[in-house]
Amino acid sequence: MAIEIWISYYFFSIVGCFIRHYFSEYIAMDYDNDKTLNRKRRLALLYFYFIFLYSLFMISQPGEGLFLELIFFWSAVLIFILYVFFISFLETPRRYIKKKKWK
Repeated sequence: MAIEIWISYYFFSIVGCFIRHYFSEYIAMDYDNDKTLNRKRRLALLYFYFIFLYSLFMISQPGEGLFLELIFFWSAVLIFILYVFFISFLETPRRYIKKKKWK
């Protein structure tokens, strides 16, 4: 049972990386002008907060055995830290895209 929980946890964490990649091309003005994109951003924030809180739960409930406990604990800590950056990325989107000057 614990293995299925960890596999689903990793799967949903990887899905979050794809969601973050989807929103990486938008800037703050895009969210102001497009209401559906803003709704998608809110749903993504809810998803990120869910995985964030679930990571906190996984950190507080270690696995079975010392080796499994260390592997799962540090992977949950890594995902926890990663999702802090994902949440901050969506809560404060970039203001502009810096364009390269061609000479």
